[in-house]
Parts: sequence; C-alpha cells; structure tokens
Amino acid sequence: MAPGFETALQAMKERGWHNVRHLYCRWHIYEAIKRHCGKWFNTLPKGTRNPEMNRFIDAFKNVVVAPNEKQMHALWVSMIEDGGFPQEAVDWVFKEYYDNPRARKFMECYVYDSGNLHQTTTSRNEGSHTAYRSKTTVIPKLAEAYKARRIHKNQWMERLRAAAWSARNRIPLDVQAVPELRQIAGKLSVFAITEIRKQLILAKREAQSGRVSIWENRDSCNCHAYVRYRLPCFHMMPTDGSPIQLENIGPVWRLDIWEQGSFQPTIFINY
Repeated sequence: MAPGFETALQAMKERGWHNVRHLYCRWHIYEAIKRHCGKWFNTLPKGTRNPEMNRFIDAFKNVVVAPNEKQMHALWVSMIEDGGFPQEAVDWVFKEYYDNPRARKFMECYVYDSGNLHQTTTSRNEGSHTAYRSKTTVIPKLAEAYKARRIHKNQWMERLRAAAWSARNRIPLDVQAVPELRQIAGKLSVFAITEIRKQLILAKREAQSGRVSIWENRDSCNCHAYVRYRLPCFHMMPTDGSPIQLENIGPVWRLDIWEQGSFQPTIFINY
C-alpha cells in the first residue's frame, strides 16, 4: 500500500469530497495471493502447480464478484469444501481477505455503490505510469515524465466528456419511442440507457404473466443490474407506461456530472 495515496485520499476528504472511498485493487490482491500461497502449491505434483494455483485464483474471483452476501458466502463454502485446494492457502486467504475488514474494500457486494464505473483495478494508472517511467532515459528529467502523464490524464477526461455529450445529443430512435424512457433519454450514458431498456423489455414480458411488481413497490433488489451497476432491474420497472424517474438511477451514470467543472470522483482505488 502506498502511503502517499492514503495522504492524498485524506486531503481530498478534507477539501469537501466526502464521498471518496478507499478501495483495494483486485489485481494486486490476486497477485498477493499468488506470492504468499505459492509455497503451498509448490508441494503439488509437477505439472499441476500452476494450473491448480490458477484454479484457486479463479475460484476466489468468483467469490469476489458475487453480487450479494448470500451468494458470496455460498461460493466461499463451495470453494473450500469442493475445491481440493491446500488447506494452508485457504486459511491464509480466509484470514487476510475473506474474514477481514479488508473485504469491504474490494468484495463486489460491498463496493457496488461506490460509483466506480466497475473499474476495480489501477491498471490504467499503472500502465501509463510505467510507460512514462520507461522513457526516463529519453526524457532528461523525471518531472517531465510526470507532466506528460498529467497531460495524458487531462486528454482522457476530455474524451470521456466528449462521449458524454455525444450520448446527450444522439438519442437512439428505439429509445425515443419508449414512453418509460423519455424523461431519462439524453440524460444518462449510452450504456445505462441500453441496460435499462433491456430490463424494461424483461419487465413487460414478466408483467404479462403477472409475476413482476412495479417500481413503486421496490427500491432495491439483488439482481445483477442493480447490484453491479446501480441501475433498475426488471423487478423495479414501471410497466404501465409511466416514466422512469432520474432520481431512481445511480448518479454515476448521469451526463451532467461530466460537464466542465462539475465532475468530482466518488472513489479512490488503491492497494
């Protein structure tokens, strides 16, 4: 864990960004498990060590991305009872990550409301950082590399804003024709609108069979769309033609936050 990141996080909170949250990078967690648990997998027969380690990591990834606590616990039990993994490795992961306050900083069922756009690693940051550092023999001063990195980040933010304006101005015809979507069309990202339309179609199909409740009766759900993206699932949709309200959708998908000067990050991912 980089102490400088924690200092920066605290400074952000002191300056009014109260929604900033400190999350752990999953990629780093998986790499840490490989480093610490490798010695127990090395006792396995030759030719099975790496495949078994990868299977162990994949099993834990399934636990991490479980959309709710019930599924998370069920997958963990399945992992330790049916996986056939070295007990020492299971015990270490249990102590360090699963049965640890750290779990609330990277387990999907705990962090889905962080507004992180489902970005759960720091690969983009580290990739650009490594690229600029690799050119230090060409760039006379390291400070110039960091300056180039800041320029890159500013350009990336401008591309995101451009994509937001494009979504605002180019509303698909199949969205404009849906009464339930008219109030939110042009106000959400293309991904959010597309996902909501999919859920609305499911809701109408279910409504025909009388198995789905309308929006007013549900304000949360365990469905994938709501848990992972904070978007209304088909259980939460109006099926009588009434419009979906903007305030019922996670603010991270709203285009107005990408307007110049109004965007503030809601999380800070670090390991």
